[in-house]
Amino acid sequence: MGDLNKLFFALLLMSASHGQAAQLSTQSDSPAATSMSVCPAQDISFFIQRFSSDEAVQRSYTTVQSTEFPVMPLVQERKDNALVMQLEDVTASNARVSLANPDTDYRVSYYFKMDDCWRLVRIENQSL
Repeated sequence: MGDLNKLFFALLLMSASHGQAAQLSTQSDSPAATSMSVCPAQDISFFIQRFSSDEAVQRSYTTVQSTEFPVMPLVQERKDNALVMQLEDVTASNARVSLANPDTDYRVSYYFKMDDCWRLVRIENQSL
């Protein structure tokens, strides 16, 4: 009888753990878990690091009408084109990021506004 109880207990544990595994995989596959519903960072410096290196973050946190992403060149493109990124004019609710190539006339400013998270609200190309 002891062996039968052990077998029953083992089957019960396997059944319970299988149910939890199925529940966990269902939760991670849900749209809320895969979408950018949580702000990548409230601190503008950390937010810009994520925004400037991840096209999905750019898509989720850009209010500017754009048909082309990424709207801000990603890390490799900035390296390839010697673009220097600088955070400027930072307040609690606004910030500007300038992207420039010191050897050329290339200069683009990205304007961010804070509501529930930082969002790109305007792009100005000041290149000549």
